[in-house]
Amino acid sequence: MLKYEQIAQKINLFIEEGHFQAGDKLPSVETLKEQYQVSKSTVIKALEVLEKRGFIYQARGSGIYVRNKQREGYLNLFSTGGFSDEVVGLEVTNKVLKVEEVTPPESVRQKLKLKDDVSVYLLERIVYVNGDILCYEQSYFNKDIVLFLNESIAEQSIFNYLENHLKVKIGFSDIYFTVDKLNASDANKLELVEGDPCLNYEQVFYTTTGVPFDCSHLLYHYQNAYFYIPSQK
Repeated sequence: MLKYEQIAQKINLFIEEGHFQAGDKLPSVETLKEQYQVSKSTVIKALEVLEKRGFIYQARGSGIYVRNKQREGYLNLFSTGGFSDEVVGLEVTNKVLKVEEVTPPESVRQKLKLKDDVSVYLLERIVYVNGDILCYEQSYFNKDIVLFLNESIAEQSIFNYLENHLKVKIGFSDIYFTVDKLNASDANKLELVEGDPCLNYEQVFYTTTGVPFDCSHLLYHYQNAYFYIPSQK
């Protein structure tokens, strides 16, 4: 985890612990710089992360303020974080269906910018929140970045593993989504009925240097998935 991400996490934890309420003004950049013993640019980057995630807002010429808390159980639709980071206060568990090395489909190979003969890790799992099915996930991982993956790792947070153990610096992602209807196979995985609606969600993740390493396809359970979008002008 980069330094500014650590500071963002610390500031957010301070807010979550109840030291600040919605509408309260945070200390100035200079004060935060001294408090956390980091550079001004690190504090600014940390605040940008918190603003992007909808935790704070910055009023020009006035200061930095705490936004209303997100509703419990709602996912940031545009997040580049993992499920555990987004569904705060709820239990996230995973049922791994498959982890194996495969030759990726042509569409995935192009998105991950891989050569023809390169294999990838394929992960399939069901994600639960408080015991309810949230989504079916199918992810392809670039083995040059994700050096190792097995079932025990996949049962936990993949992003925590990548950042803390493999030291992958996760940068940004491209997101594409459509509202669709489930086929029989996918409906069975989500314990729904063929033809039921779903959110069909595709996300390609990149490192901070622009290397694509994860092409994920998720099908969200229409009865259990809730989303929000923190927006700013």
